[in-house]
Amino acid sequence: MNFIEFSEMLAQQQLKNTSAVDDYKQGILKPDVEDQILGLTNQGLKDITTRIKLYEDRAAINFVDGQNIYDMSGLTDFVKILSIYDEDELSYNVRTNAHITLPSPSSVRFSTKFMEEKTAVDVLFHAHHPEIDLSGDINLPVNLIEALALYVAGLYMSHMGGPEHTQKGDSYYGLYLTMLSTDEQKNTSGASEVVDEDARFADRGFC
Repeated sequence: MNFIEFSEMLAQQQLKNTSAVDDYKQGILKPDVEDQILGLTNQGLKDITTRIKLYEDRAAINFVDGQNIYDMSGLTDFVKILSIYDEDELSYNVRTNAHITLPSPSSVRFSTKFMEEKTAVDVLFHAHHPEIDLSGDINLPVNLIEALALYVAGLYMSHMGGPEHTQKGDSYYGLYLTMLSTDEQKNTSGASEVVDEDARFADRGFC
């Protein structure tokens, strides 16, 4: 599903009777709210894929003499470190390996002994959904598209002000949290791998 299709879904459902919808084009958002809805959509994509691990990525670390701590926070779409792979594709669990530790959620420390035996490693990390633009694609499982719509509509209506809008916005956001909790409990969307092939989206019910 692309952003245009998603915005039309919002206009026809959650935001149907709000000032966000064009008075002359039924089921279409007003042009002057598109950027705001896009911003909320990107915010929601980041929130969902931070809470639920749908994306993974890898980045290389080339060891530098005298440096044993490496910061990963600058990686694109980084959430947290998952594991380490050496040049032979051997995997190291960062939670149980004595030679690899995490001094912070975004940094990794290697022992001197480990670095003496290796020249580089790959870091496998949990990533969130890439930011999209007005023509971008939303790659989520179908059930989480509805959750995203509730997130966006909830925040948009809360920003409108007034007790009625605030109440409706809070209701939508509460439903959003319930959907994510249910998804996590049932592991509906959580079978994660590195999503570098379009077929993998289809295999898990992605739009």
